Amino acid sequence: MSRYEVRIVGYGGQGVITLSKMIINASSLYGDLAATQTEAYGSSARGGKCWAEVVIDLDKNTKSIDYPKAMRPYDFLVVLSEEAAKNVKPEHLKEDENTGYLIWDTSTIQNFRAARHIEKKIGIPIQKIAVESFGNIVFGNSILFGSFTILSRIFSEQSAMETIKKFVPIATINQNLEAFELGKQEAEKLLKQLKEGKN
Repeated sequence: MSRYEVRIVGYGGQGVITLSKMIINASSLYGDLAATQTEAYGSSARGGKCWAEVVIDLDKNTKSIDYPKAMRPYDFLVVLSEEAAKNVKPEHLKEDENTGYLIWDTSTIQNFRAARHIEKKIGIPIQKIAVESFGNIVFGNSILFGSFTILSRIFSEQSAMETIKKFVPIATINQNLEAFELGKQEAEKLLKQLKEGKN
């Protein structure tokens, strides 16, 4: 199958939906791939439960997505809240060689049992880095986007950077590109670890 399934879960205000739209933009506008996005959030948009899903068809000949919701097992899972982490199971992720990645925020999730049993994973203190390094949690989106870009390999880094420029205020572009670099570096560390583990 050429479908690539992404799920992002957390709570309102963490940039869950913005991140999903960035992935869609880079995949469809710059990557020329068919892609779709769905989202939902609780009655309280900020602080309430929130999720977004992205489905991308990696076959460039495909012009539309037949079913818009991401189906388990996912190719990529981003978890940003303790509550969301409780519902994750290792079998929710694919075990294919180049998919099945988990990223979670260690500054908001203290105990993530399922992560112990998932090989391809990165725990990053996203909110902590965003606030301490850039002064606002909104920069967490670019950190996550950097990791996603490297691990998914769906679109180029250039496409990702063009997307960031489109989504963030002009005055914050350089900071967002720095945050993107941080996310890339974390992903590159994971890929190196996985490669060394196979050798």
